Amino acid sequence: MRNIDRVNVRVQQGTVCGVKEKLPNGGAFCAFRGIPYAKPPVGELRFRAPQPLERFPYPVLDCSVERDVCFSRNMFTQELEGSEDCLHLNVYTPSVEKSDKPLPVMVFIHGGAFLFGSGNSDCYSPEYLLQEDVIVVTLNYRLGSLGFLHLPSQGIEGNAGLKDQLMVLRWVQQNIAHFNGDPNNVTLFGESAGAASVHLHMISPVSQQYFHKAICQSGISTMEWVMQQDSINRTRSLARFINADAKTDEQVYRTLMKADKAELMGLMIHTLTADEKRRGLPMPFKPVVEEGEHGPDTVVPVHPFVAMKQPNRIPSIPIIFGNNDREGTIMMMDAIKKLDLYENDMARMIPRTVNVAPGSAAAEQLANEVKQFYCGAKGVTKETVNGLADLMTDYHFGILANTCAELHARYQPNSPMFYYQFSYDGELNMYKKLLQLTIPGACHADELSYLFLMRLANVDVKPESEAGRVRQLMCRLWTNFAKYGHPTPVEDRNNLPCEWEPVEKVSSGTAGGAPFRLKCLDIGAETKMIQDPAKERIDFWRDVYKRWNEDFLKVKL
Repeated sequence: MRNIDRVNVRVQQGTVCGVKEKLPNGGAFCAFRGIPYAKPPVGELRFRAPQPLERFPYPVLDCSVERDVCFSRNMFTQELEGSEDCLHLNVYTPSVEKSDKPLPVMVFIHGGAFLFGSGNSDCYSPEYLLQEDVIVVTLNYRLGSLGFLHLPSQGIEGNAGLKDQLMVLRWVQQNIAHFNGDPNNVTLFGESAGAASVHLHMISPVSQQYFHKAICQSGISTMEWVMQQDSINRTRSLARFINADAKTDEQVYRTLMKADKAELMGLMIHTLTADEKRRGLPMPFKPVVEEGEHGPDTVVPVHPFVAMKQPNRIPSIPIIFGNNDREGTIMMMDAIKKLDLYENDMARMIPRTVNVAPGSAAAEQLANEVKQFYCGAKGVTKETVNGLADLMTDYHFGILANTCAELHARYQPNSPMFYYQFSYDGELNMYKKLLQLTIPGACHADELSYLFLMRLANVDVKPESEAGRVRQLMCRLWTNFAKYGHPTPVEDRNNLPCEWEPVEKVSSGTAGGAPFRLKCLDIGAETKMIQDPAKERIDFWRDVYKRWNEDFLKVKL
């Protein structure tokens, strides 16, 4: 590589050497890839909170290419990849020249069910965001059992992966000014498990101080797939699959510390309960409520539902959050092969948060109502798969997104909330294309390629094409929010199709209080404000929760 393409920046831990690259619009940017942000979590540090890194191993660290991702199975190839020495972040900046007006910073947390994925440019190259004059930071955090094992009796507090993310936020506070970034204007954003992580940081007293705005795309901490159930017994059972003689917690700990990383990852799936398998999303290791003394690294001191009902738990951090209109299409890859299971056992699609006893006559009756509502008299067949995709969307995302939005509007008055539905189905809906899904609408993760360049499947669309215009609008809304705390600020109103209105606050007393209305920006070929997306379906569930839980906002934990 020619010298002129290199650029050095001095940070607290030493000097990083990045590269200059070209933006799609012809401008330039600087990329610093694979910057270590903590000590490698290996040996004695496995499963533990990340430790600060004092110095880089070399006076000038080559950050021209990405380093190892966190050990996991690649979602697309199904191959194992990465290593345990994986706590790296990537900084992308339009310019490292110091200026009087440092740039807003956007820190992105990738999704992948807390099991796979990385912050690397194969999926998350931020050129289109950089063109709007912001700095973007992407990151790796530990996944699966390596990131979310929980055994407090042996000092494993759980949530190591969330603590990795917190360490990145601290690193950004310490270092981002050297890249011409503004440490006082940091937006934390993420998608799916990454969005749920963002929301956990948003309701966490230790994390809140390190960022100023939040965006949660297709994930929020109250969704059923986020919090781990029975985490300590899961840890014990993982150890016993490796060594049947691991009886005491100390033996469990020693077994897991010695185990090969591939074994830890491969055997995770066996720790799922029959009910977890039956419900679909096989996500064994994920966030937990941390027990005992709460310290400076305790990200999740209480259950998200409890936190959301505490008035003013969230300070004046504005939030954007929302879903894609057909999130559930991604679940159909698996469901389409076993439609009869859904036809004969629709009770698997009754949310755990509904207070109805599994296996009871009431559960059967409710299951039939659900089937009738989504699939009609035909039941679950090839002809009614769109209805089943809607049910998957609501079950995994929609119902509890609505609950959380209402809790936010009632109990968190200081935090402005902007809600969206991404419904555009076009050339850059890459996940749908890669997974060869044909159900209409925007599938889970489909909005990502309108924000990031996906280098592993780069599709060139002209800026003036419809998909190109949606991409430009998405990047403008997201970066406006990072700059101003409002996605359609007065400064930019003339260049945007409409004003994105925040969700109105309602009084927290539900009895006799004002009804909740969800104002929503529908991002499609024609972007416009709507009210109460998927209203008929959400009203169906409001009625279910009223009958079984007394109230839509009272969920069974």
